[in-house]
Amino acid sequence: KVSERRPAVVVETDDTGRSDVHPLGEASSGIGKLVTKESRLLILYTGGTMGMKPDTSGALAPVPGYLTQQIQDLMKLHENDPLPTVVVKEYDTLIDSCDMGPEHWKVIAEDLYAHYNDYDGFVVIMGTDTMAYSASALAFMLENIGKTVIFTGSQIPYCKTFSDARRNLLFSISLATTLDIPEVCLFFDDKLLRGCRCRKADSGSFGAFQSPNHPPLATLGLSININTSHLLPQPKGRFRVHLDMSAQVVVLKLVPQFDTAALVRLAKHGLPTCKAVVLE
Repeated sequence: KVSERRPAVVVETDDTGRSDVHPLGEASSGIGKLVTKESRLLILYTGGTMGMKPDTSGALAPVPGYLTQQIQDLMKLHENDPLPTVVVKEYDTLIDSCDMGPEHWKVIAEDLYAHYNDYDGFVVIMGTDTMAYSASALAFMLENIGKTVIFTGSQIPYCKTFSDARRNLLFSISLATTLDIPEVCLFFDDKLLRGCRCRKADSGSFGAFQSPNHPPLATLGLSININTSHLLPQPKGRFRVHLDMSAQVVVLKLVPQFDTAALVRLAKHGLPTCKAVVLE
């Protein structure tokens, strides 16, 4: 007996409790978007655990071309599902997320801007250690973005049996084009989080990221549940990218009996190399 393949269901709920239920990939009166093979999604693959394999010494290392091929094979496997046509841009140098910083954020932002009109949604694959910082930075660099950008990765490489890579990848690809969520997000495990409201909280769990001060934009179970009141509206201004950033920032964590004189000395003598101080 062959079971009927049923599409995933999206449940949109607002603050009044009213719900709109529709199959994933079909247009709705809310945020649902029609997805066909004419829909296009761009993946920017920067590196990270997802595309690593053991080298001759047994240590994990990025393998150029490997993950790109796996994504192409995965799309063929799901060619009858409501998924877009996927194009992968693999960066020439695949980096560990520990090395990700402002210069890399600029490259990602420039690529998103250059291809903005050519694609319906975007996914950025990277390592998890600095993913929350990267998603937060891009959320402010991409002003008035009207499309979905989703950062994702995995705790275990794609090549491993119990990897979370395939699930994170498929859901990110799907959500980036089927829902009208005009902002930078982060998807991991079963939650779609606002990019500038999340942090990595658990290095030993598939649910590595949390959003302590803002509810998830979407949660995934037997259905995809979305509270539309948490979503941003479509921007009214022109899409712009901000690339002028400074890394000359000091973050200080305040504790009881903090020596304020040290802060004064920093403000007085650190000006050439410190342009801002953030107090926690």
